[in-house]
Amino acid sequence: MQNTPAHPSSTASSSTFFYGWIILLGGFLVLVVDGGVRFSFGVLVKPLAAEFGWDRGAITFAYTLNMLVFGFGQMMAGRLLDRYGPRVLFSVSALVASAGLFLTSRTSSIPELYLYYGVVTAVGVSGITIGVVSSTVSRWFKSLRGLIGGIAVTGTAFGHFAIIPVLAYSLERFGWRGSWMGLGVLVSAVVVPVALALMKKEPADMGLSPYETAGTSSVRRTFPVPDFSPREAFLSRSFLFVALAYGLCGFQDFFFVTQFIPFATDAGLTSQHASNIQGLAGLVSLAGVLVFPALTEKAGHGIPLSFMFLLRAVCYGLLVFSSGQSAIFAAALLMGFTLMATAPLAAAMTGDFFGVRNIGLITGAILWVHHTGGALGALLGGIGHDATGSYAGMFLACLLMAFTGAAACLGIRPPGGSLVPRAAKVST
Repeated sequence: MQNTPAHPSSTASSSTFFYGWIILLGGFLVLVVDGGVRFSFGVLVKPLAAEFGWDRGAITFAYTLNMLVFGFGQMMAGRLLDRYGPRVLFSVSALVASAGLFLTSRTSSIPELYLYYGVVTAVGVSGITIGVVSSTVSRWFKSLRGLIGGIAVTGTAFGHFAIIPVLAYSLERFGWRGSWMGLGVLVSAVVVPVALALMKKEPADMGLSPYETAGTSSVRRTFPVPDFSPREAFLSRSFLFVALAYGLCGFQDFFFVTQFIPFATDAGLTSQHASNIQGLAGLVSLAGVLVFPALTEKAGHGIPLSFMFLLRAVCYGLLVFSSGQSAIFAAALLMGFTLMATAPLAAAMTGDFFGVRNIGLITGAILWVHHTGGALGALLGGIGHDATGSYAGMFLACLLMAFTGAAACLGIRPPGGSLVPRAAKVST
């Protein structure tokens, strides 16, 4: 492993521009597209129900399947990233995602929706999403990993904010088929050129070392960082608490993403109004993806993440006790602020707790748990509504999960003492 210089110049003289900032820019642009694709499914639910007469449970199962495939695909994408780097992975994944979205636009049956959106699109998007981008960026920055990852992930938040209202507008003019076809074109038109022109695997490819600030006060620099094998990481106490928190987070995230627009329109909002509110939630998440990683630099990972879940408790508490438009708006903004909070921290925790040698695979495993939880949240949200005609039960479940998640996050600790395998090699 490359030795990291003790001072920030990132590796070169103070007058030399560090290429890691270009990697950060490229990752941001890729995640703008990722945010537009992954958070847009709620716009599709009612048009599909109107055209084909399918119920919401059947439609949202496509998203559940997408999340399951997507979560597993992230582990595979992480392994491919570790081996081949981002240029190959991002380019090929974007082409597959575009094909899946184009095929989705031609859907005429439930099995086709499940195959095209649930499988093909998921496989493609899993290679251009937060886990692989954050892992790529984390290789270039030894200091401030969480904060730098948060800056990259603002791309997803910006895509959420910008693309969903545009899709809703496009739906009115071109229908859902034309809108989804256009989204497919956008994916490859942005990601492929960025990947080929800007992305590189790691600093060593350019004779550099990761960026590191001098005299950092970050709490995560106070303990050695071992290079765990995947098996050692997965069996550690740290990973188990992280996985529990991310599973609960994912359930809440994707219940909100898939069911907020249908819920809001049921409550009397127009589709465009509801889409605008969800887009605004995406804009608010820009603040969250910067605030929470910055807090982890001073307070570690557990306390800020516990605070995140407490804010979600307020969000879902509002929806349990009120269905008024003011409560819906306030809850959406609270959820938006926390929506992307865990995203940049998965790779940061992996690098801080388990080292960077297997960062793609271990980060992918954390996000697989997150999206497995998300798959359940999306599915049960649709099924619960079909069974009861209401989302009240799901709001209550998410409220209870928020308190459970807050408690779980207090157990997140950096590996140390007996948690560090004897065979682990400490990164220098």
